Amino acid sequence: MENYKEILDKLIDNEDWEVRLALAKQGYGLEKLVNDKYWHVREVVAEQGYGLDKLVDDENWDVRKAVARQGYGLEKLVNDEDPDVRIAVAEQGYGLEKLINDKNEWVRKTAERVIESKRKTMENYKEIKEILDNLLNNEDCLVRAEVAKQGYGLDKLVNDKSRSVRIIVARQGYGLDKLVDDKYYAVRVIVAEQGYGLDKLINDEEWCVRAAVAKQGYGLEKLVNDERWQVRLAVAEQGYGLEKLINDEDWDVRTEVAKQGYGLDKLINDEYWCVRKAVAEQGYGLEKLINDENINVRKAAERVIENQKGETMEIIKNKPEPFEFAAKILDMSLETQMEIYPEVGSTENIFKYFTFEEALERYNNWYNGSIEGKEVDG
Repeated sequence: MENYKEILDKLIDNEDWEVRLALAKQGYGLEKLVNDKYWHVREVVAEQGYGLDKLVDDENWDVRKAVARQGYGLEKLVNDEDPDVRIAVAEQGYGLEKLINDKNEWVRKTAERVIESKRKTMENYKEIKEILDNLLNNEDCLVRAEVAKQGYGLDKLVNDKSRSVRIIVARQGYGLDKLVDDKYYAVRVIVAEQGYGLDKLINDEEWCVRAAVAKQGYGLEKLVNDERWQVRLAVAEQGYGLEKLINDEDWDVRTEVAKQGYGLDKLINDEYWCVRKAVAEQGYGLEKLINDENINVRKAAERVIENQKGETMEIIKNKPEPFEFAAKILDMSLETQMEIYPEVGSTENIFKYFTFEEALERYNNWYNGSIEGKEVDG
């Protein structure tokens, strides 16, 4: 059976030029179709931007016009014998000083129109520039900040007296070599966020600057020991030094360690409920945390369990077996489930550890009393 490419290769030689035209529009076989005997096909090849060095000299003016519209060979086509080709050249904004005096009225009008459009654009630019120049000196710092957001006048605004303006300049990535030493800490934070001067800013006196450095993943081996918990938190967010930060004195830092999924077997017993809540949200120790003394931890555990039940049901839906088995499992007490599937830890994930058949067999064995003769719930 012929493949798709073989069929297309045969169609390139089809006697119907419209078939070959359709192929050209798809960008197929252009290396052959560039020499097609029908100008309609060659025109489309030019519109695809292929073979322009050859088609610029094509005998058909429609083809040469298509070449001009690609912006190719304008220095040659500006002298083309056909006015439609020269119009296409004028529309590209090329050779206007020549074409405005062209012998053809429509070429001249096209050139005049393009020149007028360029003139208006230039006038608009000059007007906008004049407006922005005036706004650069506006007494309102918010106005000057808006100018900075446009990326205009940054060489002046980098020295602006307002820190708000300098912050915007820094966000534009301009003048960082100067702003790295700015007296206002928020400016230096932005410089750090740009990834500039980190070797210097790592020693900045302001903790928020050092935290910004940490968020860039720079100097973590030093910043993991920073005196401020906010900096150590930023280090933990990078997944660095977790074996040390698990014992951090600040619960925010330990919470982030839990969110990284590290040391959950230890953090499950943390004295702060926020840390234990993060452990629950990782799906760890739910059978314990669902009975936690703190309501926020219990609710977090309940939410994860409900979500896991949903995931389990999705797995079961794709099984040919009836739903009764799943219902029995999901309706059991957590204690009973752990008796049947002690290896899993969180029994809502049993189908991630066992095949459906294995889980069913384990359940039937327990039900029949083969696992220490335990009684079934309900």
